[in-house]
Amino acid sequence: MNFQLIHIEQLNPKHYPAIFKPQKSNEYEYIGIAIEDEGSYYYWAKGVSLTISRWEYEYIKANPKLYYFSTALKLHFRIEAQLNAG
Repeated sequence: MNFQLIHIEQLNPKHYPAIFKPQKSNEYEYIGIAIEDEGSYYYWAKGVSLTISRWEYEYIKANPKLYYFSTALKLHFRIEAQLNAG
């Protein structure tokens, strides 16, 4: 079993002002954990566990930035949907 801490954060608004939305907030900066266990992949953040694909596992480790079309943003929205569902 492999674990890796993922520091999720938004892009720096000074370098990417056109795609920096919403405004910088602590809600969008947190720690997640990417987990690989015998060929299965999981992502845990904000108390929510998700089953993810291998490519999502690789992408979230390589690029933990929240911006349009990023894997980090996709997983963030999945987590938020589960939190809002109860």
